[in-house]
Amino acid sequence: MALHSRGTVRTDGRIGYAASFDEEAIMGSTSRSEGRHSWSLGHYLHRRAALSPTILYHVTDRLHEGRTVCVPGNAIRPTVSAWLAELGADSPLVDDLAEAVRAGDWPAAHAVGEHLSVYVAVAA
Repeated sequence: MALHSRGTVRTDGRIGYAASFDEEAIMGSTSRSEGRHSWSLGHYLHRRAALSPTILYHVTDRLHEGRTVCVPGNAIRPTVSAWLAELGADSPLVDDLAEAVRAGDWPAAHAVGEHLSVYVAVAA
């Protein structure tokens, strides 16, 4: 645990406790974290900061009327892949679509979407 307490004797003779934070444990020092799981709070927070804020996208299946989902960017690839799998198809263009959306290259995203019969737009 990152909080340690030590017994201290106060001037009135009673025992009190002083708490201190273990900065190495909080900051994820490698000397203290060796032998632990590779997951660390600092690593998790750093990765979450790279993904935040979460942008949602409307993904529309143009082969099935009324089929639109609202998903985060990292769910575009599995969503479109699942729709293609229902049709017995698989395409490397799904990766190109997801990458174009991630990069904000909307002309490319719309061009690839045409080939996959999907439309992707930022959710308002």
